[in-house]
Amino acid sequence: MVKKNKIIITHISDKITSHKGFDEAGCYGCPCQDVCCRYGADIDKTSYDLIWQHQTKIEEMLGKSLSECFEKEWSSDPEYLGKNSIRSMVNAKGFCAFHMPEGKGCVLYFLVHIHKADRGIIPSICRLFPITWEDGKLLLYSELEGHSIPKTCNTMDSGNVTKKSIYETQKEDIGSIFTVRSSSPKRL
Repeated sequence: MVKKNKIIITHISDKITSHKGFDEAGCYGCPCQDVCCRYGADIDKTSYDLIWQHQTKIEEMLGKSLSECFEKEWSSDPEYLGKNSIRSMVNAKGFCAFHMPEGKGCVLYFLVHIHKADRGIIPSICRLFPITWEDGKLLLYSELEGHSIPKTCNTMDSGNVTKKSIYETQKEDIGSIFTVRSSSPKRL
């Protein structure tokens, strides 16, 4: 039985189980300068609704209206939680509209870790990075044509000593976002 509001996956890349996962330093402990936050984010409908539930706190943290953080058009792409997504705007510094005005990180992660907001407030694409999905396939971001994982990402760092794969360190988020359509998904 497919659980309501999850994205269906039929294929899983072998690279997800062999690519190094995050170590204790994690995303905030790496020298990446938030390069993955440079383009804005595709915010799934589920995250969007949770973001609006925290409107006052987010506006206070960002110093602007929440309505200024989103593009105007929805994607109508069913491969997102809530069967739709909307793109975040990019701020004057070139980061996603939800990037902390000063310093590293994201106000949405801050709300989860400091104020104990539902983790679903963080867009799926952000929770999973450097894992992504396309057409029912769970992939590494670098497997998408023209994309790569930044060399400064913790999962690419030679000093990262974890023995866990990216699948193992992202397993909880993978489980909350995706449903695998068969008992043994096809490997890519």
